[in-house]
Amino acid sequence: MNDQTLLTLAAAILTGRIGDGPAALTKALHLAPTALKDEHVTLTHAQRDRLRYLFTDYEWMLAKKIAVLDATDPEEGGIVARYQAAKARIARSWLAAPNLATRYVKEPLPDGGQLMHLQLRLDYGEHGLVDVLDFVVPETVAKHIEAKQIDLLTWAKQYLLAEPKTD
Repeated sequence: MNDQTLLTLAAAILTGRIGDGPAALTKALHLAPTALKDEHVTLTHAQRDRLRYLFTDYEWMLAKKIAVLDATDPEEGGIVARYQAAKARIARSWLAAPNLATRYVKEPLPDGGQLMHLQLRLDYGEHGLVDVLDFVVPETVAKHIEAKQIDLLTWAKQYLLAEPKTD
């Protein structure tokens, strides 16, 4: 697993959250903008720690698994599509779990707007062990959820249970 693969995933995740993922990533990790294109980039321990916290614990584990899998058996759609498909597949199975809780978290953005995250949380009840999958909810859907026009869990099931689109 190389750092470039994890940087690619992090840039895609940040793009989904705030728009310009590469710029946010280079700022967060104090990297030169050209570093994201460098196939031989090596992060420092401090940079890797900051990179890790762009993911939830469960998503970090999944990102590392997908990075190793991609290194040994690359898929045509690329690592980002593979990661997103795996995350959605896991979320679909979690929706059937009796210990699943959902919540949304509002995150203020520097431009004054806000981002809404849907969190699927599996609580194992012992020692505070909780796995979290985080999905950014589109602004239009967030407004419907806040206005009680659509239930968060209903939207999650519709969105996550839909089979991935193939071109």
